[in-house]
Amino acid sequence: MTASPSRPMRPALSVHIHDAHLGIWQDNANDPTLRTAIYAPLIRAMTKRGWSIKADPQVLQHYRSISRDHRLGTSGTLHCAIRIAGRVVEIEFWSETAPQINCNGRRYDSDKLRRMAYLDRLRVELEFRRVAAWLGTLAPVIVSRTAGPDEPALQRIARGYAESWHTDKALGRPRCDYDSNRRSADGALLEHGQTVWIADRRGRIVRGTAYYHINSMWWVVAGGELFNQSCGSLHTSQPADLRAKLNTRARRKRLEGELALAVQRMAFRRAELLKAILFGAEPIWMIWARDKHAWYRAQYQGYTDDRISAGKYTKAEAEAECRRVPHELEMVGPDGVHVRFDPKPAQICAGQAGVAA
Repeated sequence: MTASPSRPMRPALSVHIHDAHLGIWQDNANDPTLRTAIYAPLIRAMTKRGWSIKADPQVLQHYRSISRDHRLGTSGTLHCAIRIAGRVVEIEFWSETAPQINCNGRRYDSDKLRRMAYLDRLRVELEFRRVAAWLGTLAPVIVSRTAGPDEPALQRIARGYAESWHTDKALGRPRCDYDSNRRSADGALLEHGQTVWIADRRGRIVRGTAYYHINSMWWVVAGGELFNQSCGSLHTSQPADLRAKLNTRARRKRLEGELALAVQRMAFRRAELLKAILFGAEPIWMIWARDKHAWYRAQYQGYTDDRISAGKYTKAEAEAECRRVPHELEMVGPDGVHVRFDPKPAQICAGQAGVAA
């Protein structure tokens, strides 16, 4: 496309599209016109197309000085986040029709485009085309896009090798120089191209072929799918029971969620059954983070100020974690007693579980 005769062309822009994310890049990070010529007109154009775009309430509340650089938009079941930073303007889309995986919201899920309903996916693709076409009227535009989930696994690996700065030209792929980056879950040293067994995203054991990626990460092609996993999760010998799932952490996290839900609903018989499945007769402990003024969630992942939703741990698990970070953590027993492991003499301080010592 060409610019209108009355408007001079801007320096070249690069548009990078990955999944449901679009980034508009320019070379000069000190060019102040990026805001007035790209960021603001982009928001106005999307508003004219039916988007309702407002300030990001979280940024406005906690980082008011940069609030004007962040916007959130809604159009039907689609949402977007727009921001400007340095030499880039970014747009990220997500949809209410996608199944939520991340506990913090669909905005933080991976594979957003693939998870969307078909019509929402088409709407996002249309937005990508409209933005690229509009930018083409302002400046020369180079559009690049990472391949989607439909790209064949081996082709994606080959493209990754071709684009990687770590690829050894003679070898045609990155070189693995340390045994620690190829030591498998069963202690054997992995070889590029060998057969391995891994747990898929549902914990089921699948057999595939391993290809070295970078550092301790390995690509595994199994059943036509591509997995990117650390060497410590790959098995070089077939597990004894192929029907047993390797999803211990996910299973426990799910059961703890069901336990919290049962307590919230006052379904105490169900809660008692779930507790017995998880811990048997062993007492339940929780972990309080003094620096966050919050509880650990299940499986050491995240924080919450809700005691019912807090992660549940055995005494040994809680003590090991609190001893790892004694200046920040303390364990709380079933009777509400707080136990600390500071470098000074250990203190046992009674009190309500919601109050940091």
